[in-house]
Amino acid sequence: MQIATLEVVNKATIYRLALCILVGLLFVCTNLKAADSLLLLSSENPTYQSVASTIISQGPAIRIDTSYPSHLAQKPEQHLSPYKLIISIGSKATEFAMQYAGNNTIIFSTFIPSRKFHKLSQKYSNQLTDKKVTLTAVFLDQPIKRQLQLAKLIQPKLKSIGLTLGPGSLERLPELEKAAKEMALHLNHEILTSSDNPIQRIQPIMDVSDLFLVIPDPSTFNKTTAKWLLYMSLRSKVPLLAFSHNFVKAGAAAACISTPEDIGRYTAEQLHLIEGGSIPPATFSPYFKVVTNPKSARQLGLAISTPENLQKQIQEGEIQ
Repeated sequence: MQIATLEVVNKATIYRLALCILVGLLFVCTNLKAADSLLLLSSENPTYQSVASTIISQGPAIRIDTSYPSHLAQKPEQHLSPYKLIISIGSKATEFAMQYAGNNTIIFSTFIPSRKFHKLSQKYSNQLTDKKVTLTAVFLDQPIKRQLQLAKLIQPKLKSIGLTLGPGSLERLPELEKAAKEMALHLNHEILTSSDNPIQRIQPIMDVSDLFLVIPDPSTFNKTTAKWLLYMSLRSKVPLLAFSHNFVKAGAAAACISTPEDIGRYTAEQLHLIEGGSIPPATFSPYFKVVTNPKSARQLGLAISTPENLQKQIQEGEIQ
């Protein structure tokens, strides 16, 4: 009888222990409670969907509602106010969140150009402050130092870099000058307006540069400009460092890019930190890939290493 009683007590103790462990796990998983988090995609574009699926599969074990600004256009403040964490994918979703998020919300913007994020942050600064909204982000574009490091790897004798800036990118000049100075590089730059003929302004810069860094700017950069840049690059034997895979396919020498999966992976990692109670600063993704165009490299007389080796060298430099 005594043995039977001890078995019952032991089983009850084990049961209580298992129950405590289960409750503890549930508490961890629901640190951000169900319906407290919203994954807001700018549109149903497959690129945004890819970012979202990576976040969901690799992020913390929390329940996240998913929607689009277009679905919440009626009474947007009422829709967003219940959420204490909004993960916005893309510029449109980020602006929507900044406009209509409730008090004490964390807005985690991802897959957004750094320049666009900063502009939106400034635009809605007063109301975000009034609502005590906390902002952070994972940027879509690449840090300047990473691009310049790639430039030095594909052009070992690099001393001068050519580039043009327009009304939409002029604010980046101090950052570019600082990074170039730290790497002992000289910048040859021109400031363009929408009324300028970019072709006439670019050729003189390319003639005195070892490499041309393409800075995207909607006000001065378009498909026609891109085609002329590729033509002048081959004619002048000056490699182009691009900002997209498509531009490299078209003839640019190389580019650093972060894929939707790269951005989603790092966003998921940052979400683990947020779920744990800390807010990481807005930053660029450490995950990226190097893409090259070997045919263009040969035409330019460059001996470019493999994309994998270039990526490894850049990553090692960033860790140091």
